[in-house]
Amino acid sequence: MNEPLNASADVINFSGKSHNKHPQWYNEPLRLSKEQKDDPVLVFEGFFEFYHLNEVRETLWEWLVEVISSRNSISQEGNDRANNIFFYEKLEQIVEACFIIHKENQVGTNKDKEISAQQL
Repeated sequence: MNEPLNASADVINFSGKSHNKHPQWYNEPLRLSKEQKDDPVLVFEGFFEFYHLNEVRETLWEWLVEVISSRNSISQEGNDRANNIFFYEKLEQIVEACFIIHKENQVGTNKDKEISAQQL
């Protein structure tokens, strides 16, 4: 493929391996629609419609345990295991921050609805 993926991402949804070293794709969102790129909060809202915060924590923990304890793990070395634990902790922080933004957005939307209803 000669054209950059992100140039066509607005037309079609990307599916497949999203990590690569192509210079035009390296630091660009690949799975977001144009609408989501314009308003990233939509991603949080969609995510938390399907998953509760505790479910996300449980899944992340299961992934981490599998990665660092599996016989054929990608984390055989101590440094690799430490890096994966650090990544897990940072990812959990991101999810929790997204959850707060999502909840605040819901409260703001409800307040806007209440104000609109009072004005009628």
